Amino acid sequence: MHTAEKDLPNLPEDSASLKAMLCSLLAERDREKQRADDLHIQNLRLQLELARYKKWYYGPRADRLNSTSELTQVLLDFGQELEQRPIHPEDVSAASEPEYELRRVKRRKGRRSLANFENLPVTTQVYELSAEERTCPGCGVVRQESGAEESWQIEYIPGHFERIHHVRKKYACVKCERTGEAPQMVVAARPESPIDKGMAGPGLL
Repeated sequence: MHTAEKDLPNLPEDSASLKAMLCSLLAERDREKQRADDLHIQNLRLQLELARYKKWYYGPRADRLNSTSELTQVLLDFGQELEQRPIHPEDVSAASEPEYELRRVKRRKGRRSLANFENLPVTTQVYELSAEERTCPGCGVVRQESGAEESWQIEYIPGHFERIHHVRKKYACVKCERTGEAPQMVVAARPESPIDKGMAGPGLL
């Protein structure tokens, strides 16, 4: 009993001070709980955003990436979290619009247009040959840069989406072209895409 009393913090003797301390602890607990709830909802928002991008980009093929039951459960959990949260008038803008709007969109066949992702930030990745790789195997002359092949990819980085602009430099041997030899042109390699000729990056799979 004596040891337990020594382990307790120095508590005030009067009830008013004890009540004030208790109120302070309860307020701190509520703040931590609110912070945890906010982080949980933010996580659900990101899950929902990723699921919506997959559904939008892949169409029916998205069912192989996320089952319908998983997607439905995320939507239900997210909706319940929003309903349980108190709404403060100062948090709602007069001109605000719903962040997630359910719309009927006519499914288009073929690849998605890059213009639909023009609001995403862009990261450019340039691929070049090394000094050794630029040497022409036919005549030994250093091949010169001759344009580039460009492609785009949509990638999910934890917390946000990005457009990846891939630039593959092309190199040609001027000497072989002048002498009429077989053209020695090569394009710098880039990492393989998870889907051949697809815009989806590894982070979306």
